[in-house]
Amino acid sequence: VQISRDFTDQIRKAWHEFIDRTESVRPELYRYCRGLTGTIWDAEDLVQETLVRTFVRFAEIHDPIENPRAYLFRVASNLWIDRFRGVRKTETNVVPETETADTPFPRELRDAASHLVSSLPPQERAAVLLKDVFDLTLEEAALALETSVGAVKAALHRGRKRLSDSKAGSDSKTRNAGGPSAALLDRFVERFNARDLNGMVALMLEDATVEIVGLSLEHGQEVIGRKGGSLYHTLFVDADDLRQAERRELVGEQIVLLFYCNEGKDRVGDVLRFGEHDGRITGFRYYYFCPETLAEVAQEFGLAARSNGYRYKL
Repeated sequence: VQISRDFTDQIRKAWHEFIDRTESVRPELYRYCRGLTGTIWDAEDLVQETLVRTFVRFAEIHDPIENPRAYLFRVASNLWIDRFRGVRKTETNVVPETETADTPFPRELRDAASHLVSSLPPQERAAVLLKDVFDLTLEEAALALETSVGAVKAALHRGRKRLSDSKAGSDSKTRNAGGPSAALLDRFVERFNARDLNGMVALMLEDATVEIVGLSLEHGQEVIGRKGGSLYHTLFVDADDLRQAERRELVGEQIVLLFYCNEGKDRVGDVLRFGEHDGRITGFRYYYFCPETLAEVAQEFGLAARSNGYRYKL
């Protein structure tokens, strides 16, 4: 089934209007999710999940929402509670009870899988779920993930190895659930500050992902390195006030801060979080349109943050 450009434009327009309508509630929603989750990153993930779920629900509701703030909090609460229920349920139900000849997924790994599938990097998580839980063929999984069969195989290999290593009590290559090494991010920062797009892409795996949280997701080196991609725009299009990238450590995790000149002062205008496998970047996430997250991360380092709002303003 083909989806026309006009149709996707209509959905995008509706989403942007929804983001604008909920903008005044976002700071409180973030603080609420921060209290539920206890971490910066989990809070932002819960905010984004809450917004998406609410956006979908609005299409099903015929009566007006009298108290949008309370409604968003209710959705966030239900999602958070369901997450714990899901963990309990997956201990017995999520991991399949049968194996296929072309998908070696040993029975002794199932306990590890039920606990850890949700903590795998996005591409690996999706590949393991589609292939080993929902039993899609490699071709079907590649179609679902908009990537190649080879990329799915690579993601499956890494994901299964993470689960296997965890079951064996060893996760030396994937500490912090795929957190990157300082040395790898130093190379990324050096090439970023040199505006070396090809050099940065060369640090990534073939099936790497780049996500602008709440806006877009790009799959694969070719897409990430293209002229119209988000990384290209960061470096060359929306870069008049871009100063430099710096690697920092936050609660044991290596991250990258992007500094922009704002009102005559360099401020944190973006935060990048990375995944790594065998010395290559599995992907990263921009928190450009997450002003509460930017502010909290900057505050951790005693820095000032720049708010970019919640979406591009046309």
